[in-house]
Amino acid sequence: MKLFIILFISFISLFVNAQYTDFLIGIDCKILQNEKYGKAERNVFDIIMPAAGKPTALIIFIHGGGFAFGDKKDAYEYGKDDIKYYLEKGVAFATISYQFYKTDDSIGIGRCLNDVKTALQYIRHNALKYNIDKEFIGCYGISAGAGSSLYLGFHDDMAFKNDTTLLGESTRIKCAGAIATQATYDLFRWMDYIPNLKFVVSLRKKQFYNSIANFYGYRDYHSFKPMEKIVPQQFDMLRMISADDPPIYVINLKEERFPKNYDIIQHHREHALVLSEYLEKSGVKHFVYVYNDSIKSDKDVNLPIRDFMVNHLK
Repeated sequence: MKLFIILFISFISLFVNAQYTDFLIGIDCKILQNEKYGKAERNVFDIIMPAAGKPTALIIFIHGGGFAFGDKKDAYEYGKDDIKYYLEKGVAFATISYQFYKTDDSIGIGRCLNDVKTALQYIRHNALKYNIDKEFIGCYGISAGAGSSLYLGFHDDMAFKNDTTLLGESTRIKCAGAIATQATYDLFRWMDYIPNLKFVVSLRKKQFYNSIANFYGYRDYHSFKPMEKIVPQQFDMLRMISADDPPIYVINLKEERFPKNYDIIQHHREHALVLSEYLEKSGVKHFVYVYNDSIKSDKDVNLPIRDFMVNHLK
């Protein structure tokens, strides 16, 4: 009976996973699902490889959800046409899951970003298995996945020198795309460039500051305060930007300006605009789009993100 239950659950799992990719029926490609890149339950990814005789470029999708929700299958919900487009252009596609942050481990979003980094390194380390040219990998995502992509794009190489395991693989990428992104994960800096945010925070200071502490893995602001000047800087993507960074694509189409809720705060157009300023100063090639009179949806943008990704990998 126990064996039957295990087999039944396995069958259901395979059936459900197949449903996510049934839009690829008729396309000559190889699909591998729930590949493991680490020990945690959420250390998994799917990879879809076009029929190709030689190693191909790879685009990695990183899901959103505030580092507390979301799943790799989100890529299939939001990006079926994009995935088809990549495969038609001879580019492989991967979508990853990662662990969510905890509010009491003094690691916080570091856990999520480390998983994203490790997934990239794992795929590079197994490039032969996945028929990937590991020199041509780009990342993009939505919200938390967007910020994660920028983190990889701006961060110095995190490879361990002379390490022959996956940790010795480079973490540098050829391009990064960010949809509804945050400019930095030093959350205190948001108050410097999002208009009226300081005022909103002053009305609910305890709530906001405790939430910030939770983000970095601390139960409350009181326990986090001794680390306030140290921890956030480790996740400040704006500080990481340098002239050798890859091309960047940013699109924040949130119309609302007054930061009345977390959704507006996290996806405010000013995140994109401040990124544009820093990238311009450093001479990094970039394309930045925000909501305005002529751009109200992604259909109004002259360069779709999928074209940006492919153009910088082919």
